[in-house]
Amino acid sequence: MQLASMNRALWARAPKMGLALFLACLLTACSSTPSAPSLAIFGSYFPAWIVCAVLGVIVAVVIRQVLIIVDIDGYLPVPLLVYLAMAIASGIGFWFLWFGGIPQ
Repeated sequence: MQLASMNRALWARAPKMGLALFLACLLTACSSTPSAPSLAIFGSYFPAWIVCAVLGVIVAVVIRQVLIIVDIDGYLPVPLLVYLAMAIASGIGFWFLWFGGIPQ
């Protein structure tokens, strides 16, 4: 009787343990090199992708202001997606310009 209840308890925790194992396996692919590119800003090291993402958002905000001044902003079909795509594209562009391509 106790063995059956222990088996049920183990099977009840199996999805959680499987998810934890899956996430741990995903984290092993976060960096293929011993140290990911990082930048020292005010004495703290930040991952380079965060800097590129922030620069991408800043570029998207500037482009949005230009489109509002030129009065094109009202004609965009889904402005949120357009500005999100601009931020992602410019962030990836900064990464390519700064680090010379796809990280290896």
